[in-house]
Amino acid sequence: MIKLCVFDVDGTLVTKGTRKIPASCIHALKELQQQGIKVAIASGRAPFAMEKDLIKQIRFDYFVCSNGAYVETGDHKPLYQFQLTAEETLYLIQMFRNTDNALMFQNADAAHCYHGYKRISHMLEGFLGRLDILIDDRESDTYLQDTLPLAAVAKIEDNEIEKMKMAFPQFVFTPFNPTFYDINGPHNKATGIEHICKAMNCSMDDVICFGDDYNDMEMVQACGIGVAMGDAREALREVADYVTDICSRDGIAKALKHYGMIQEVRNDEIVSE
Repeated sequence: MIKLCVFDVDGTLVTKGTRKIPASCIHALKELQQQGIKVAIASGRAPFAMEKDLIKQIRFDYFVCSNGAYVETGDHKPLYQFQLTAEETLYLIQMFRNTDNALMFQNADAAHCYHGYKRISHMLEGFLGRLDILIDDRESDTYLQDTLPLAAVAKIEDNEIEKMKMAFPQFVFTPFNPTFYDINGPHNKATGIEHICKAMNCSMDDVICFGDDYNDMEMVQACGIGVAMGDAREALREVADYVTDICSRDGIAKALKHYGMIQEVRNDEIVSE
């Protein structure tokens, strides 16, 4: 019996680029909650970068942030937190400046760019439509924040990626856009969901999850039911239990109806423009 539904954000709950939330998606999630099923977000986004319109309309029960680096309840009680070490953080800054690749750290409060501000800001504007969360720390000779990063996001040229992987074998480099990578420690969305399951006293078999990108691979394989969006990466579609329609064509609601978890796909009102 499904007790928890977990959703990626970009390209899954929210259309990429335009960041629209289908009305059918909001109706479906509310119907799940009315049945007592918990709903969670699992995203590469950090806590501060969640889609504002989405969390206004749905009170999510849990959040897996920064690809599993930070997990919290809906009322912001931490369940798990990973941080880079001070040595790793400083070495990342040094390496990215020396190779002229762009680097941004995801902290709990904001994003901090230490090199390649224009490249990072262009990416964020395209994905999030906002730059108020990005702090320019390019002029700093050292790391300025009081807390260490949860993760990093980087633009790495193709001829440099293998060098970076060799320099930081303890990290996972996951592509999400041409030459852009999430840089994470020994965790992923699946390990983040495991922390939620522990808090709920349920198993991964009790979870259905939805995703579209490489950083969704582990959770789609680990959860009881793994659903890939219609325009998901081919590798993700191949390992998914079910491939639904794309986000803008009610993919979430259609999959939930397929599994008998909601009664119908409802589009009777516009929830978000």
